Amino acid sequence: TPEQAEYMLLPRMAALSEVAWTQPEKKDYNNFLTRLPQLTDMYEREGYNYATHVYDVQAKLEPNFDTNGLDVAFSTVSNSDIYYTLDGSQPTASSTKYEGVFSVKENAVIKAAAFNNGKISSRVFSEKVDISKSTFKPITLLTKAARNYDFNGAPLLVDGLRGNNNYKTGRWIGFQGNDLVVVIDMLQPTEISSLEFSTNVVTGDWIFDAEEVVVEASNDNENFETLVAKKDLNTIDEHWEEVVDHNYTFDATTARYFKVSIKSLHEMPDWHAGKGRSAYVFVDEIVLN
Repeated sequence: TPEQAEYMLLPRMAALSEVAWTQPEKKDYNNFLTRLPQLTDMYEREGYNYATHVYDVQAKLEPNFDTNGLDVAFSTVSNSDIYYTLDGSQPTASSTKYEGVFSVKENAVIKAAAFNNGKISSRVFSEKVDISKSTFKPITLLTKAARNYDFNGAPLLVDGLRGNNNYKTGRWIGFQGNDLVVVIDMLQPTEISSLEFSTNVVTGDWIFDAEEVVVEASNDNENFETLVAKKDLNTIDEHWEEVVDHNYTFDATTARYFKVSIKSLHEMPDWHAGKGRSAYVFVDEIVLN
């Protein structure tokens, strides 16, 4: 349709013109971005259906273990004003204006967008933050993640953010041959009666579900008592892909340290092309409540 053609052409056509008609020594992408709002204002007046992704909000979300919160920083390549909400509502020019890094310490659905001349000029950024008793608590990884799949390490397991179905985004941590074993320091004796976590299964890529799960508790980080142990969890005998949510409950236990072991499948089954080889397991967000 004409609308689709406009979306594909604008402002790409302007960028191509900038590249083709500007002398090499004068090409300056940042300068182009400062002039782009004048052009998109004209698109707006003329009613063109132009792409706004160049104005999209870029978000940096970092767990802060000193403040027990998620530090949020926004930016746009166009330096447009950014407005955001924390309750899942669509941002408007009447929402909170972004002035600098802020911290999220409670459940939230962050939404943010760039605005020019009081009008939204980007797609809406959205991210859900789920806070549990283990979120932002010190976490120690006792085993080694698979090469290229350790990403930000153990902290990503307690950052309040969930991975999607793409295991390569940096929201999942992967293990092959080794099991995932972490100790979470609750900082003080805390009553816990449930564990939740997710695995990202893509058997075609040698990524299986967790094979075994063990939860242990301790008050001295040396002597641990087993609270729950489940094994032989891979029961599907064909290829499959799914983000699997695991939920386990146990008698309420008060302790400072909780050890979580999520064990990988050490030998893939006969029906798989990699039979006999070690499978990967990809895990995100360990939730203790």
